Amino acid sequence: MLEEPIYTVKITVPEENMGDIMGDLNTRRARIMGMDTEKGESTVTAMVPLAEMQRYTTQLRSMTGGRGLFDMEFSNYENVPPHITQEVIATREKEKKESEK
Repeated sequence: MLEEPIYTVKITVPEENMGDIMGDLNTRRARIMGMDTEKGESTVTAMVPLAEMQRYTTQLRSMTGGRGLFDMEFSNYENVPPHITQEVIATREKEKKESEK
């Protein structure tokens, strides 16, 4: 069984961008842990696999017009879902065959 690092991510954005952020987190296999709104800004806390956070700075900047911030901290390791494990194995086997040529 493959394991992957999971990070606790805190994202702070203007309230009007929260819908876009929530939708984006759902595509990244995130588990939403909580939300808070104060003075026109919303903060969401989620557990997200590190592999899903690649290039997140650029995505967040694009979704919020440069007004979003995020912080991430290692939390733990969890098993990779079976469908993704199969993709990783298939990719590795393909790379191995190509390198043997």
